[in-house]
Amino acid sequence: MREILKALGLLLFVVLAIAGIFLLIVLNDFTNAFQPTYSKVELISTKDNSVIYIKSKNWGLTGDHQVTVITSNEDSEFEPDSTQEYIFNGLGAVVYRVKQDTLILYVSPKTKIPINFQSNWKIKQIETESSEKQELLVNPEYKQI
Repeated sequence: MREILKALGLLLFVVLAIAGIFLLIVLNDFTNAFQPTYSKVELISTKDNSVIYIKSKNWGLTGDHQVTVITSNEDSEFEPDSTQEYIFNGLGAVVYRVKQDTLILYVSPKTKIPINFQSNWKIKQIETESSEKQELLVNPEYKQI
């Protein structure tokens, strides 16, 4: 009888250890799901070699929140600053193309022009419906983030 109790105790210990490890893995993945993910595109002017960035931040359990900024700040991780950056909220894609030192954005809706935006780049916003954006992407000159 004593051997059976020892075996059951050992079995219970192994099962609890495996369940604990599994729980740690699941909780780690769950907490990582709430961490934002960042993406960044660097654009270099052919006119004066100045640099500008299009950056995006996604967060939420299913990544269903997004903010995209146009900025001269190269840091990948960011909090939007409406005084220095163009800010686009929502999951809608920002379609863009570059002409020398001009960044042409196809957006819906247009956003405010930041009062302290620091760049030699010219930013042009064109209000465009989602279906029109998809048609633009057929041309390789247009890109999206």
